Amino acid sequence: MESFVIPGTFLGFKDEKTVEGDFTHVHCGKILATVAGRVNKSLESDSRTRISVLPIRKACPTPDVGSIVIAKIANITRRFARCDLVAIDDRPLAGKFRGMIRREDIRATQRDRAEPTLSFRPGDLVRARVINIVGSSSGAYASTCLPEAEACCAEVGEVIAAARAVAGAVQPSPAHGVTGSSAATTTYLLSTAEEELGVVLGLGRPPLSGTANVLGATSGCPLLPTSWTEMICPRTLVRFPRKVARVPDELLKVLLCNSEEMSSSRLSTSSKTFSKSVASLRKSTRQWVRPCITGADCVNY
Repeated sequence: MESFVIPGTFLGFKDEKTVEGDFTHVHCGKILATVAGRVNKSLESDSRTRISVLPIRKACPTPDVGSIVIAKIANITRRFARCDLVAIDDRPLAGKFRGMIRREDIRATQRDRAEPTLSFRPGDLVRARVINIVGSSSGAYASTCLPEAEACCAEVGEVIAAARAVAGAVQPSPAHGVTGSSAATTTYLLSTAEEELGVVLGLGRPPLSGTANVLGATSGCPLLPTSWTEMICPRTLVRFPRKVARVPDELLKVLLCNSEEMSSSRLSTSSKTFSKSVASLRKSTRQWVRPCITGADCVNY
């Protein structure tokens, strides 16, 4: 048996003394590898040998029901907000995953009155919980391998032979072709109906008034939380509605420093006034902000 194997490599027969392990599967009594890697044999407590495969590359995590994810808002409608899942905690995801936050899943109280347009904006980073997965089997892939007709009884063998004949005669449609990942057709339903869930990093937008030419646009400037339902731009002091999550003090310091540097270069004439505003803002935000997530959840993504 080879020490380095690829998917489909024969590893041994499953019997009373040999069982399958991680990254293997059994087909017709044969233990086959499912990933490329090194073969590992371990002795169990019941004197059985377990055959596993150690992948050559560490697998990236995939979201599951109950996972806490970081998502970036893509677009918003009156009924829901679409987003792209970025990471699980501080670990990047394996590929692109689409998420959706429905109106009734934004907050825990008065769920029917929640408005996606008043809770999120495109570009915001949101901390949310996966509550359901639509369009997949949560990462479980059913085997499409049929056993050999000779290995079964006569009646089952006839059914298997007929199934193989039908499968060979049917031409698959390009529109329904199977891709290498189920993420393209999977939507993850997310919820922010908890105190520690919501917007962790918001980006400002130009105010709809004539003062935009005087104060400057706020697009791309990180917002600071002032309450559970509102954020403020430290450069123009314009307030924006958000469903705010609890943010750590470390993240607040980083955002304040970035905002101070940006404002000092663009608003040098009013630096004293801005410094006083930032100082009062720092004092007010620390009264209600409590750490609940790591800074890597928000800063790295």
